[in-house]
Amino acid sequence: MKTLVLALGTPLRGDDGVGSAVLSFLQETAVFPAHITLLDGGTPGLETALMMQGYDKVIVLDAANLGEPPGTWRRFSLAEASLSQKAQMDGTLHDAGFAEAVALGAALDILPPEIIVYGVQPETIEWEMGLSTAVQAAIPQICEQLQAELAEILI
Repeated sequence: MKTLVLALGTPLRGDDGVGSAVLSFLQETAVFPAHITLLDGGTPGLETALMMQGYDKVIVLDAANLGEPPGTWRRFSLAEASLSQKAQMDGTLHDAGFAEAVALGAALDILPPEIIVYGVQPETIEWEMGLSTAVQAAIPQICEQLQAELAEILI
């Protein structure tokens, strides 16, 4: 099963960099077979739809407003997700994000059959480098769960 682990967000905005941090931890602690691709997608835009194209499964790592204490994380399917932005372009492409990329991918019929999101509640997404202590502390547990999920994926 061709799988993409896609980190979204930017480390320039505090805990919004959690996806990149999880990806780095995975790359430092595990080796993955060729059918599993780890990719830092940066700040999501419409091109995210194309990044996901051609995979059987995509696992997205990102900060998410879960309404929980900072560092709380959840694994959920795209169908279970409540994307905070409604996929609305309002006449401009400048604010396109993950919700809009998913809407575009659906319209073009290029989304993978399965999209899973690992969302982490941020403490701050202000313009600053580094993760909060709470979010940093969650990374090993997220990676443990993610590695277990990836180990179950057959070629």
